[in-house]
Amino acid sequence: MIMTAARKKALARDGFVVLPRLVPRPLVDAALRDVNHRLGTGEHPGKDAYADSRDYLSEYVTSPAVMNLLTRSPLSKLAEHLLGPGRVEPVSQAQVALRFPAPSDDAPAARSVHVDGLYDDESDVPVVRYSFCAGVFLSDVTGPNQGNFTPYPGTHRLIAERFRRDGLGALKGGLEKILPLPKPVQVTGKAGDVVLFHFQTAHDKARNDSPEIRYMAYFRFYHVDAWRDKSREYMAKALANPWLEWPAMRGVHGT
Repeated sequence: MIMTAARKKALARDGFVVLPRLVPRPLVDAALRDVNHRLGTGEHPGKDAYADSRDYLSEYVTSPAVMNLLTRSPLSKLAEHLLGPGRVEPVSQAQVALRFPAPSDDAPAARSVHVDGLYDDESDVPVVRYSFCAGVFLSDVTGPNQGNFTPYPGTHRLIAERFRRDGLGALKGGLEKILPLPKPVQVTGKAGDVVLFHFQTAHDKARNDSPEIRYMAYFRFYHVDAWRDKSREYMAKALANPWLEWPAMRGVHGT
């Protein structure tokens, strides 16, 4: 079983968990070849808002080699286990995120603590709310400051408490100003490992002081209810109860 009792307990406590060797290496190598081919040609039609930074390239990809990381690995069945059989909205794309080596200077990395799509500039309603994200390591990240995915453990619970108390606009204005953020964790792993994290887990990315590019592919999973019902009422209920859509987590300590 992929999600052992200990891993479910860690997910409930921290809002994220690392699953070693979940994606077979041949799938990783094929995806990496596909990504590097596009990197060499400079063709990035799916670039998102982060793509023009000097040290970060993020794009949305639908190529078979990248999507096989999901469809030909245990990841799709894992999503069904967590959210319920037939209750996972089909995933149509991956976010491929490359963290380039930082410039050779002593400038500190700027923090950008966030929850994906929590708000835009005009509304007190989250722009997007999925159930969880799975980040597939396409390269080894063996120590700190290698462009690591960097979550803040337990913030999914802190955020839920604020939503229960103050409603949908509870965190408008920025997480760092409102929440007592815990010490972040720079997640490490090897190619083929997966870091799975709850939507409401605040996170950032570490500076990359290594000589290598950090490669990750992120898949976002929506429970069918999260995808179809975007009303304020349902959104408020789900944000205040972070495990509402997770039948596999019911009865786990901390949920």
